This record gives sequence, structure tokens and C-alpha cells, in this order.
Amino acid sequence: MSRRGTYVNDLAPFFDDCCWMFVLPARSARVAVILRRGPTDWWHVTRWDTRTDAFERGQWFHGRIYPEKCDLCPNGKLLVYFAAKFGRPHSGGYSDSWTAVSRPPYLTALTLWPIGGACGGQGVFMDDFTLRIGSSAPRHHPDHPPGPLRLLPWLPSSGNAAPVVPCWLDGWDALPAPGSKTRITEYRKPCGTLVLGRDVPANYHAPSRRRTLYTLYRVSGEPVTMFEAHWADWDQRGRLVAAVGGRIVAARLTKDDQLRWRQLADLHDEKPTRLEAPKWAQRW
Repeated sequence: MSRRGTYVNDLAPFFDDCCWMFVLPARSARVAVILRRGPTDWWHVTRWDTRTDAFERGQWFHGRIYPEKCDLCPNGKLLVYFAAKFGRPHSGGYSDSWTAVSRPPYLTALTLWPIGGACGGQGVFMDDFTLRIGSSAPRHHPDHPPGPLRLLPWLPSSGNAAPVVPCWLDGWDALPAPGSKTRITEYRKPCGTLVLGRDVPANYHAPSRRRTLYTLYRVSGEPVTMFEAHWADWDQRGRLVAAVGGRIVAARLTKDDQLRWRQLADLHDEKPTRLEAPKWAQRW
């Protein structure tokens, strides 16, 4: 998989100890945001146009980003993320962790809520300008007002209320463990005549460099094949796509039920560089 367009059967050689990636796909646009961790405590944001498979490199961040607490608005133009710089001095009303909204692939905050600590801080877009904020979020920072955003409190799902889920869980159905009402063993997401299953280990807490097992099923429930990736999903074009180490790949299923993978982007060799957000990404 040294060049784009080459197909391979096995993804195992492309897992990378240097980095791993998690992807946030927009709900109503052919756009996704790639959150890459590595090297070490560096994070990098890349915007992926899934219509053309163009990749726009964005800003780097030295600290911690929590992918499971991030979300992309339906049209893909705003990113809400939870980040931290623990153990480093802060002043001026800021804290060691915060929730912010930015224009991807940049992290420059349009609006920001100081949080403090690792609890809470999640955000989910209900539409392009309506955002639910975790209950631990206080008032916004005075230098970073929410602009045109409509803010809603974080409320747990109950009764017949629609669940509040981020874009990366949209369309996935949870399968509870046998005899359990709370523990989930697998998520499944259909696309055409196939269903993608994502294994949820008992000790699973959040996306990480640990590999995740995926199973491809027919709609009848019959397993077709299995593979490991850091992240996988159906994209807005109906393709099976995955992140393996620092690579984004797409698959096709052969007549003998084998997955053939094609590289769309190789990001694993990229190194942290300073990048100033353009003017359009610094204002509402």
C-alpha cells in the first residue's frame, strides 16, 4: 500500500505504533474530520472531502483531545471538541481543560468554555447551529462568546426522547450483552445489503491505539468477513472506509467475500508544524 490506488488484502502491516486516528463523519455532507494522535501527545486535525477524497491538513495541538467527546455539525463546518493541557500553567480565565467550537481543520476557538479536569465537557450538535453542552460546562469565556449558536443543556435520554448521540455514533444500533440491560457487546450499522459490526470489549472506555475488531454481516445476520482497524464506518457514499495507523483506506468486497483495501491517504509520516488559522477560521 505504498501508493494510492494499490489494493491489498491484509491491513496488519499498516498498524503504526507512532500514531492512530479516529474519524468524525458529518451527518448531511460529504465531509469528515480526522483526529490523529501521535507522535506522543501531539494531535493533528485533517479535513476529508469524502466526495473527492481530498485531504486538507490543519492545526496541530500538544496536549490531549478526547475524540469520544467531540462532534461535527451536520454540514461539517463546525467542530466541537474537548481538550486539555494538564499540568501546565493557565491564567486569564482559562483552565487546564476546555470545550471549544472551531472551524475544521483548525482548532482556533470561536467559542470556549473553561472546564477544569477530565469529567464532562462533551458537546453534540443537534443541527448546524444548535449545540448541547455537557452539564459541567460553566459560562463561556468572556473573550470567546457563542456567537450564533443556540445552546441547550445536556440531558440524559429518557422515555421516548430521541437519544443524543454524536456524529460518529449516528446510525449505529447497540446490541446489549445477553442478560444485561446496560453492557453493550457490539454496535451494528447497515448499508444496502451489508451490515458493519463493531466489537465493544468489556474494558472499552474510549477510542485509543488499541485495535478494534469489525465484522461484516449480510442483512440476514450471516457473518461475511472480519478485520481490525482503529476506526471504520460507511462513508456518505456508502463505501466501507477505515483508519489503520496513519492511513485512511477504502474497501471493496470481492465475489469470494474477501475485502480488498485501497489507500486513500497516508498521514503517518507527518510531523508537528506551526500553522496559523486563516482569517475565515478565526471568526463567526
